[in-house]
Amino acid sequence: MNDTASNAYLRRVVHAICFGGASTLTLSGLSAPSNAAGSAAGPAAAPTNAVDSELTEITVTGYRASIQQSLDIKRNSDGIVDAISAEDIGKFPDSNLATAMERVPGVTVSRAAVSLTGTGGTSSGGGSTQITVRGFGPQFNETLFDGRQVPTAIGNTSRGFDFGSVGSDFVGQVDVLKTPDSSLSSGSIGATVNIKYPKPFDHLGLQLAGSVSGNESTGENKAKPNVGVLFSDTFADDRFGILVDGTYADSVVRGNHVNVQGWEGGNPANGTGLDPCQLKGAAAGCVKTSGSIKDFFIQDYGIYQEHTEDKRIGGRLALQARPVDGLELTLDDNYAQEKLVQQQHGFSAWFNNSTLTDVTQAPDATVTSFVQPGTPTDFQAQINQAVIQTNTIGFNVKWDASEHASYLFDAYTAISKLNPGGQYGVDSDVGYGNGPNGTALGIVVPGGHNLPYPVGYGPGGDAANFVNPAYIGSHVVVESYNQNKDSINQFKLEGRWADESVKFKYGLQFTHDHEQLRSFTDLPYTWQMYAGYGPKPIGSGGVAPIPANLISNTFSTGSNFINGWGNGGLLPPAIIDANGWAILNYLQSLNGVGMNGANDTKTCSNLSGGVRCTGKYIMYQNLGANQDVTENTVSPYLNMGTTVKVVDLPLKVNFGVRYEDTHVISAGVSSLPTGALYILPTDKTAYGFNSTPPIPLSTKSDYRYLLPNIDLSLAVTDSLKVRFDASRTLTRAPLNDLTPDLNVPAGQRVGALNGTGGNPTLLPFLSDNLDFGVEWYYAPNSYVSADGFVKEVTNFVVGGTVSQQINGVTLPNGSPAVFSVTSQVNGPSAEVRGLELSVQHVIGDTGFGFQANATFVSTNKPYDPNGTLSGFAVTGLANSYNFIPFYDKYGFQARVAINHRAEYLQNFGQTQNNSQLGIEPTFVNAATYVDFSTSYDINKHFNVYFEALNLTDQAYATHGRFSEQVLDVVDTGRTFTIGIHAKL
Repeated sequence: MNDTASNAYLRRVVHAICFGGASTLTLSGLSAPSNAAGSAAGPAAAPTNAVDSELTEITVTGYRASIQQSLDIKRNSDGIVDAISAEDIGKFPDSNLATAMERVPGVTVSRAAVSLTGTGGTSSGGGSTQITVRGFGPQFNETLFDGRQVPTAIGNTSRGFDFGSVGSDFVGQVDVLKTPDSSLSSGSIGATVNIKYPKPFDHLGLQLAGSVSGNESTGENKAKPNVGVLFSDTFADDRFGILVDGTYADSVVRGNHVNVQGWEGGNPANGTGLDPCQLKGAAAGCVKTSGSIKDFFIQDYGIYQEHTEDKRIGGRLALQARPVDGLELTLDDNYAQEKLVQQQHGFSAWFNNSTLTDVTQAPDATVTSFVQPGTPTDFQAQINQAVIQTNTIGFNVKWDASEHASYLFDAYTAISKLNPGGQYGVDSDVGYGNGPNGTALGIVVPGGHNLPYPVGYGPGGDAANFVNPAYIGSHVVVESYNQNKDSINQFKLEGRWADESVKFKYGLQFTHDHEQLRSFTDLPYTWQMYAGYGPKPIGSGGVAPIPANLISNTFSTGSNFINGWGNGGLLPPAIIDANGWAILNYLQSLNGVGMNGANDTKTCSNLSGGVRCTGKYIMYQNLGANQDVTENTVSPYLNMGTTVKVVDLPLKVNFGVRYEDTHVISAGVSSLPTGALYILPTDKTAYGFNSTPPIPLSTKSDYRYLLPNIDLSLAVTDSLKVRFDASRTLTRAPLNDLTPDLNVPAGQRVGALNGTGGNPTLLPFLSDNLDFGVEWYYAPNSYVSADGFVKEVTNFVVGGTVSQQINGVTLPNGSPAVFSVTSQVNGPSAEVRGLELSVQHVIGDTGFGFQANATFVSTNKPYDPNGTLSGFAVTGLANSYNFIPFYDKYGFQARVAINHRAEYLQNFGQTQNNSQLGIEPTFVNAATYVDFSTSYDINKHFNVYFEALNLTDQAYATHGRFSEQVLDVVDTGRTFTIGIHAKL
């Protein structure tokens, strides 16, 4: 057997082991060449002086079989591809796909502060959710299921995929394509991730696998179940097959959370900065120079505890048939549903630049301490909900028409829905603050790894009564939800021709993607029915006293409220822990008695919109947030591969080209404000608007791009490979940016008026890419590689913020209403360059080994925090490294994964976006996560395993322009899972 045949044969053996049900295998009568790493899947190479007649024993097991399969995929791919393979059917190496991909060079994941879509809330679930590849964040990476586009009803500003919503129980393989495959998709600027699921013909015969486990997170002390089962069988001489699997997963995580919703900039150029008389130590009778000092101040400060439960169910059916030789039919249906419920309890306070006193500033103009007299205090009892339901159906035909020609037809329809049953969230806000209950509340920002903390809290500054129910009354109740739908229809027709020297692939793909976004809220109508502060007689307006039993529970903070961050002991020691539904139901049970506008029997005269008052909170559709986007894309493509000789060295050449012709229809509803008013005379912290009648808008646009790619792979020796790749790829603009209208949200706060304008003609991001790599497969299951890349990216979508009036609207006091309006345009270009280093080494036959990789990235457009305006910068870029030592022998496996990512610019924008110095940035702090997993094969049928995530209790933290501008600090603790795998 020659080297080529040996390599091919052993790759088939490894594939059979990983996907055909065997967990170990011994081969005899075959010698592995010492310089061909892909030719042997075992931990030990054959002696260099071996001859074909000698008996060589090669054993392949669990995790080592998985990484050998991944090595073979990397080595034999046309472009630059990294992969993760299942150890066996129903046994993926990690419980979460994103966590698994952390060990791929150039890939990092987000772990916390994930948006609970459709509720406006923030989940601190702490699990891996979205990926960044080569410094490009979630929206720049495309995710496919078996080569098909995945719908997502998330409806956020990114098209990024949430990997936390996909269980890895029965995933067969994940390919991370860093250079494009023209026959698969238009590619992405970061990477294309193709998740592959097993099918009946992948594992002939009867296969039965399952797992049962329980997980628990620190702080919750609630064990939650996870179960999965898979059945697959082929029959009628393997001409027909069926595969069915189902999963259920439940987890609960507690997050301790200190939050600043925005660091707003005061700009002396327009008189919105500080007055010298506001500074600490200002002389009595000082002369005011209004807004003459630049500053960055806290808009909203809060302390929260969040309990997030994530329930996932999934099921899959795959039917296959080979009615005649050369013809294969596949029908598959995948269903998934994820239910997220978060209960958030906390305290917060709102600040305005003009009302701050005793201000101190850092040299960079950050306000590091201040006091605001008469500050109201709010306690939130917020419940955020989201249900995401996805179903995909595909039909595939493969026909081997002749020895050289084959054809493929693929039809696919998929739909994803967010909150299909109208699941909604509620924020029941209670508190005190008017009159003598108002407090001279201040915030101190110490800098470093120290939490900002409040001073002077409590009614009238009395800290002893901070959570005393006797001082607390109703304020506002906000109900809201999004209801989105994304539907995809995709058709593909492909032909292939190949002989011993050349291969061709050509085809045509059509994709219809229709996204509908809807938003519902009780703003600006009934949310203030019982608004005010404090119980009567101190309170005002329609405030209702809240029964003490509804707000008497508290949670404690303590000195170690957030691990690794100091000053926890300076936080209020106890914060109200209430139930938002209970408060809502209580207020509705009053049937309007004592509410604002109760003397008007026909309408709530003090509430805008003329809505009839019943004492019930009424949800209405926010027409300004309606959006329908349809994208129709026709994509012909051609791919050719061959191998030629260069100085007697084999050069593998792959050339592809894809043409993308996209037509976009963007529709929305325009309704502009005509006047601003206080929703309630007794609450001058919030504005409502009278508006023009809604007018439907629709805009069409189109774009066409030719996307070529070439991959060259030179085998310098049997073990040393050099690569060169050149390509053009694109990433489509965020969906929310394509809206054709100007949207002014309802129910806005004083000093924080804002609006957003869309741009339906946005072009996609376009990137010209060069990659150069060297790979040395120096021993079985071991290699070293280095990959350098340069990406020239154009058409970056950038947001510009201008302060302007809209429709000549004035405030209740007659002054002009000035809105911070953000709109999106295709802007500058940027260069991103990087280097990926990777090593995988198995130490002989000891069972020990390790994987290590590091990624270094940079750009010619870094962020300048000292700029007057935010300007433009490339987001997501950060150096990172992964180190994974492992042991795998005698049925015992153990792995430690150490993942580090440096600080990086995540995005432009904060929860409050009202800065007069441009759109403020959000940076994610540097973090190192340590995970551990181990398993033991009891016998060939049963395997027990244990997994611990975030062993060091690493907190997730973000900040603004400067490091002391803390935004979010979230501690989700550790998560432990113990379970058993079974396989027939």
